[in-house]
Amino acid sequence: MNDRARRLAGIVVLGVVVAGAVVLSQDDPESLAVVVAHRDAPDGPSVPSERSVSSAWYCAEGTSAATGRARETVIIGNLEPRRLDVSMTVMPGGETPPQSEDYRLAPYEQRRVEVAGIAEAPEPGVVVEVFGGRAVVEHEIQAITDEVAVGQCSRSASPTWYFAEGSTERGAEDWLALFNPFGDDAIVDVTFLDDGGLQTPEAGQAVVVPRRSRISVPVHEVARRQGQVGVLVKARTGRIVAERSEIFDGTDARIGITLALGATSMAPRWRFPIMDAGDGTAESLSIANFTPDPARVTVRVLLDGAASLQPETVDLTGNAIERLEIGARASGSAYAVEVTSMNDTPIVAGAFGAWATPSPVAGVATTQGNIVASAKWAFAVGRLENDGEAVISALNVSNKPITVQLYAYTRGDPDSPASAPAEAVPPGERVSFSLRDRDVRPDQVIVVSADGPIVAGREILGPGASLAPGVPFPPLGR
Repeated sequence: MNDRARRLAGIVVLGVVVAGAVVLSQDDPESLAVVVAHRDAPDGPSVPSERSVSSAWYCAEGTSAATGRARETVIIGNLEPRRLDVSMTVMPGGETPPQSEDYRLAPYEQRRVEVAGIAEAPEPGVVVEVFGGRAVVEHEIQAITDEVAVGQCSRSASPTWYFAEGSTERGAEDWLALFNPFGDDAIVDVTFLDDGGLQTPEAGQAVVVPRRSRISVPVHEVARRQGQVGVLVKARTGRIVAERSEIFDGTDARIGITLALGATSMAPRWRFPIMDAGDGTAESLSIANFTPDPARVTVRVLLDGAASLQPETVDLTGNAIERLEIGARASGSAYAVEVTSMNDTPIVAGAFGAWATPSPVAGVATTQGNIVASAKWAFAVGRLENDGEAVISALNVSNKPITVQLYAYTRGDPDSPASAPAEAVPPGERVSFSLRDRDVRPDQVIVVSADGPIVAGREILGPGASLAPGVPFPPLGR
């Protein structure tokens, strides 16, 4: 690890621990490093504000060893019309020191970095530091059967993480990745929520996540043979980043890999803008109540074209989880979902999808819902292959018509980005952009922008399948 990387890693740790602090290294003008501490609101990652001098992103899941379960590639998208400096640090854990590489990204460039190219490790944690402007960071993990899942990296660590969607049925591996990028050990308790209520097995209690390390909890070995398993991670000491992946081996016709960043809070409302009920697709929704209070939940399926189905009501007791098979209700239509706790008991919601014949692809995907809205959303990547497809959808969550545009950035082009024709979207409806139809290349960074609040998400088809929310820009003035 070079001297500059050591300085940056230390500064990031200090900068995140001290909220609002600015750390300067002025001994050597050539190595001046400024890291402004950033603490996200409890609603997931967001694009840094225009005033940010630097930002850090944390990627928990994925492996970089030859025998690892899911080969990891980090995808960095430059959102600025100027060059950005980026440092990527891989923390292998144990006695192996972190390894870093520095990059300079051209204006609007998308940079893909294989983690194994920096350090080979069975349990790597990754920190991406961006200097001089705004960027968006995602990562993809690839199963040994070549299916791929893509999702956000985190902008912050938290003492608490929630997951509503997961399964430990036959043929499924369910992995919980816990990453501690800081200088002190973290101690966490992992609680499971299944049909029998809250479960606190001894193997999940007082789990140590060593400093600058990542560990993986095999949920399928701790909560065995469960059709649905919610997860709560709560730190006794320290803060961590938590992601969850599932690997299906085809035993029950489901095959592929999933990836989802956890939620750092519960909320009374969750939205899913990108859902698919096409041929060969089956989708379900999991709703978890980690509180002792009952929750009366309404689920609205919003079909394209101003249509919506009769809302479905779910009554959850305290510490309960429920799964709804919602894809069949949409009858082949693309759709969005809104989940609302009518009595304001906070909940967590996640979705699962499986694609099989006669679908053009085979794969599985999970995604957490969104609890925030923004007028602008970013994606580090859209399509993964030139012959693959990806769809980005935006749901109008305002009470008035708005206009939505999709912008595809081109590396080094000062006139970038080119935009798709603007789409008018009535209240409560959504618009979808096919990236293949619009000739958006796999190496382009994407922004969806509107003149009102929207929630945006992405579906990737090929290789495998993937669902993920976008990364929102902060409100104006932040």
